[in-house]
Amino acid sequence: MQVARVLLVCFCLSTLVACGGGSSGGINPPPNPGVAPVSLSLRDMPPMGVTVLSFQVTVTGAVMQPGSVSLVNSPMTLEMTQLQTMATYLGTIFVPAGNYTGMTITLANPRMTFLNDSGGMMMMGSANCANGSICVFSPTMASTSATISGSPFPLNVQANTPLSMQMDFDVMNSMQPNLSVNPSMTSMMQQPMQGSSAFDAMDDIVGQVGGVNASNNQFTLQVLQGPPSMTIGVDSNTMFEDFNTIGNANSLSGMAAGQIVEVNMQLMSGGTLHATKVRFENNNAQELDGMIVAINSPTQADMIVTGMAPAVQGVNIGDVVRMNLQAGTSFDIDDHDMPVSGMSFAGVSDMMVGQVVQTEPMSVPSAGTPAQVNVNHVRLMKAWFTATVASKIDASTFTVNNLPGLFAPAGINSAKIMTSSGTEFTNISGVAALNVGDTVSLRGAMFMASGNATMIASKVQRR
Repeated sequence: MQVARVLLVCFCLSTLVACGGGSSGGINPPPNPGVAPVSLSLRDMPPMGVTVLSFQVTVTGAVMQPGSVSLVNSPMTLEMTQLQTMATYLGTIFVPAGNYTGMTITLANPRMTFLNDSGGMMMMGSANCANGSICVFSPTMASTSATISGSPFPLNVQANTPLSMQMDFDVMNSMQPNLSVNPSMTSMMQQPMQGSSAFDAMDDIVGQVGGVNASNNQFTLQVLQGPPSMTIGVDSNTMFEDFNTIGNANSLSGMAAGQIVEVNMQLMSGGTLHATKVRFENNNAQELDGMIVAINSPTQADMIVTGMAPAVQGVNIGDVVRMNLQAGTSFDIDDHDMPVSGMSFAGVSDMMVGQVVQTEPMSVPSAGTPAQVNVNHVRLMKAWFTATVASKIDASTFTVNNLPGLFAPAGINSAKIMTSSGTEFTNISGVAALNVGDTVSLRGAMFMASGNATMIASKVQRR
């Protein structure tokens, strides 16, 4: 299924969780000889053979022993499936120096949206899910906690020495035959990225600007998943894009409270967050992100909501929402950092299941199942899935099969993956090092090109 990786602890004794938030990213505490910052992040390891479209859970606590040292300041709700190739920030906490033997993570409120491709009816408590249907339910928790006592424990935290801990939530191994959840998690220490003092990078984070602090070169970002507010620093290397479309400067001075922005950022070794890129999205509007699961007609498509900024009335993450495309609806591509020349996303004919799109509701979603929204703009965003390497075409291109079950009903059984100099490879040096049969998690823009599903990959991660 999915393995969500949470960047859990940035030990300056500060805690960072890459899928949510503890304390804010702008942390400049006074020196303390007895503590270190610990940061925490989270990722997701995808399950094979199970079409989980959305899996949410609330991280209610993360405690290291001995001493019951808490690494999470407040509960954070995370959507795990998109963490297959991403990390989410949970926070940075300053913890006492010392030796720690393990950690217990507590979870609550699981909610899953899945495609039943089992071939028969599935029971979900007192409800049924017919074969071929997309169903939403809240599984029971066989256990509300997961204890990590192996690597990286025992862990020696040294005063004033930042640490970053990354956790993987294994959705597949957490799901039980009766569809209950028994959390399965592992963790590892993060090392600074090569040639950098950053522990990890978190891209495509969409949120609403809470405020701008020009004197300290910072802004706050409010998100629904993770910490409710993160303080993010900028410097002369931060790229600002598209603020000029509203007549503002492409700089921190062009930012203002209420704007919706997309941020690429890094978790620094001291537990702070630093923006490498900030892109203007909308001004005082609402956005819905979701994965296309059905094309119903030339004017209508269904998506599973994967994100929104800010909250949209009547809609929850994981819900199916029906988009009614109005006359004159515009289509475009989030092509920043991706070589998409020659690819088309100009209308409904270019839409396909598995694509992730972004839109702005023109009104409050209508009540019903599914809820419906009228839209006049659809932007293609980066999608994600896990599959198996089927063949290598050349030094930058390969194919995959064993796709998630969502694709088969649409007649899509394989996909071409195109990489470039901008593609990030994790656990592998490049396409040349891939082997047929390798399991890979992929992230990038999806297109239907010459009748073939094609991804322009921004990230390839070998599992």
